[in-house]
Amino acid sequence: MIFMHKNNNKGQMEMIGLVIIVILITLGMLFFTLLAVKESPEKKIFTRKGLAYSTMSAVMKTTVIPEENCVAGSAVSLELGKDILEDCALNAGSYRRDDPSNCGFGCQYHCRGLHSCAFFNQKIEELLQASLGRWNKRYSFTSQLLIPGSDRSLSLAEIKGRGGCSSSQDKDSSGLFPIQAGDAGLVENVLFLCD
Repeated sequence: MIFMHKNNNKGQMEMIGLVIIVILITLGMLFFTLLAVKESPEKKIFTRKGLAYSTMSAVMKTTVIPEENCVAGSAVSLELGKDILEDCALNAGSYRRDDPSNCGFGCQYHCRGLHSCAFFNQKIEELLQASLGRWNKRYSFTSQLLIPGSDRSLSLAEIKGRGGCSSSQDKDSSGLFPIQAGDAGLVENVLFLCD
């Protein structure tokens, strides 16, 4: 009988020790999880910059489908950030926001019956809304033509999602995406993401 009593005490002590070990492991995992979930500012910045850059890269390389009717009777695929934007820059002087279908005499592409600048704005807004907007991100996209031999610039597009980015918010950019637009000059495109 005495022998059984010692075994019971020994078994109880082993069980208590096992419970303590399980509790310590659980607390350790909980602590580790809390640290892993808590994002550092550096990680947020890296994520915002990466998302801004990859979104901008994808948007600028987007191919405009032939169904957009950019070139009458043609199945030519055009690139938004190259062909359409260059045509917009070359014909920015004839673009009137109050008459987006007016292409004057110079537009090479008349997508959806719109001036290339109006179509560029519309298409960029659709693409950003379908990606960043769907993820509830605040963003600001700008595209401006730097006029050669001058310190002036001409705004080609300014699109804001969810109110855009204010100066008081943490924001990161895609970096400049410059595109040479023939004799018209250099077009600088940038996308800002903010919290």
